[in-house]
Amino acid sequence: MSKQEKHVIPEDIYDLQFPSDPQISPDGKKVIFVKKWIHKKEQKYYSNLYSVDTSRGTVVQFTRGDQKDIKPRWSRNGKQLLFIRSTKDKSELLSFYGGLGEPMPLISLEDGDIQDLAFSPDDKWVAVLIQKYDVSGEERKKEPLKRDIDRLFYRLDGEGYRQKRAVQLFIVKSRGGRLIPITDVPRDVTDFAWNHDGTGIYYVTNDHEDPDRHMDEESIFFYSLKEKRHVRIEKPAGPIGWVQTDPEGKYLYFAGHFKPGHSWGAVNSEIQQLLLETGEIHSLTASLDRTTDMVTLGDITPSFVKQKALFQTPEDFLFTISSEGANPLLKYNIPSGEITPLLDGPECVVSFSMSRDGKNIAVHLAQMERPDEIWLLELNSEKHFRRITFLNDEYMNSISCNVPEEYHIPSDNAVIQSWLLKPPGFSSNKKYPLLLQIHGGPRAQYGYTWFHEMHVFAAAGFVVLYTNPQGSQGYGHTFADAITGKWAEPAMNDLMAAMDYILELGFVDPEQCFVTGGSYGGYMTNWVVSHTNRFKGAVTQRSICDLSSFFGTSDTGWDLEADFHDVPWKNTELYKKWSPITYADKIETPLCIIHSEKDLRCPVEQAEQLFVRLKYDKKPVRLVLFPEESHGLSRGGRPDRRVERLKIMLEEFRV
Repeated sequence: MSKQEKHVIPEDIYDLQFPSDPQISPDGKKVIFVKKWIHKKEQKYYSNLYSVDTSRGTVVQFTRGDQKDIKPRWSRNGKQLLFIRSTKDKSELLSFYGGLGEPMPLISLEDGDIQDLAFSPDDKWVAVLIQKYDVSGEERKKEPLKRDIDRLFYRLDGEGYRQKRAVQLFIVKSRGGRLIPITDVPRDVTDFAWNHDGTGIYYVTNDHEDPDRHMDEESIFFYSLKEKRHVRIEKPAGPIGWVQTDPEGKYLYFAGHFKPGHSWGAVNSEIQQLLLETGEIHSLTASLDRTTDMVTLGDITPSFVKQKALFQTPEDFLFTISSEGANPLLKYNIPSGEITPLLDGPECVVSFSMSRDGKNIAVHLAQMERPDEIWLLELNSEKHFRRITFLNDEYMNSISCNVPEEYHIPSDNAVIQSWLLKPPGFSSNKKYPLLLQIHGGPRAQYGYTWFHEMHVFAAAGFVVLYTNPQGSQGYGHTFADAITGKWAEPAMNDLMAAMDYILELGFVDPEQCFVTGGSYGGYMTNWVVSHTNRFKGAVTQRSICDLSSFFGTSDTGWDLEADFHDVPWKNTELYKKWSPITYADKIETPLCIIHSEKDLRCPVEQAEQLFVRLKYDKKPVRLVLFPEESHGLSRGGRPDRRVERLKIMLEEFRV
């Protein structure tokens, strides 16, 4: 079959390669990266490590087997490589030394998970984050006699009822030895960093007396290895994304803000500089009015990847932001405060690592033109940016697809960045059905990624419209905060303005328009069909229809108080006003409700009550439930269920 004849289909996820987490060697000669793949027979995801020579471009598989190998990390002298291996029986920290032989285990756990690691500056020690289980492996598989719950945050989407202890910080000698505990805190250690000379470790945890009600009030501590003492670093209350130290030990850097109690994502995470001598704190990135969190969405590209700032020199560090659909790579000069873009094209820097001299940077890059690959940025006499993996070229050469076109559409007090993906063989003389996609978050963004789902619908003959309405991140605090207290507005007006604009172009059949979205996008899908009949059909996914019940049944539902500045039992009318189910009697659009049975973020009761209400009223409605799956079905669910979800949507949107 020729390239012109083969289009993207749901089953193509089995053919795609998923590279991530490139780690360049200190001398800049090699990049180790993770490649995730799908075992079609087992319907499972596995990952192995691969190595690419930066001069010759040769790619070699570094580890093999049906397991999950992640988090490769070089020692600072480049002689040792550590990584985490997870199998069904255990979690291990494995070591390659000298690049030869089989990896040797430094840590092997059957009662816990190793989550992160970092070498000390002298390479003699390794700090690790470990989460241990409350019960043994066999006991975890059994249902308990009862569940005795005494805390607000007792479940977590993707995990279920919490059977794990808090994540703790440990150290171990890099050549092996006894695992030494550093922390014994009641809540997770979420990040850490060695200090400049390796005499201690900074770490982040929540030590609030009521941490479940104040999940965004985290603290930084310093542990001195010599004194064996924990010291709390004074700072205003607020969330912390990561912590980092400078090469000279003068400053502590962290990503976060000092406005706890605000709705998630509405306040930008900024890079804060803390002078250790005085405790004085300055935001270095406030002038950008952008978040340093990676909030670009995709089903091939990972989202919400934690990427610390990395020091290129004692006076310069590199970092990323989320901005207008992109994730540019920027350089900050500390003495001058000057911010210089290194990579600022229409693309997404998902993560990066740097050679010892700061002149070679390995980049996990997402683009609209192709699925993710690993690139190398060389900063010698001239800047040179080149691709060093070609994992998805064979697939891309076998299919025909278009690159989305970008539009900037005026709406209420804002201009809405939007993309339109046209079907292969598009002709402006024809009329096409349209599918409006609405993203979740809500404080996230569509952007410059190759989105498998979008291409599936374009290949089926649809013009696919996706936008970043107000409430999205990437356009500043005011834009992200616009929906606070009124979730559906002004997002509804923005979405309809985008629809009107595209219809005016003349190649869309207004009688063949469909809408879909997941999570907050599902909430908005429910809102759209309960407030307009312009769509021929709709699929609402992992959605919210009743904010009052969501408050009490979601794993983090009480966070709605930050959005609506009240709770449902005190302000029933407010929650009722912004709940789509209030307007269910207005729904005439045929609606398919897709939901995962183990979704704890947007619980399945949201789907069930909407289905029963519409079915009872004899409205055209269908409920499709996926067993075992959690909120992230479309991105990380069992592969055959991901395929089936797309097939159901194609079936619902037949024209």
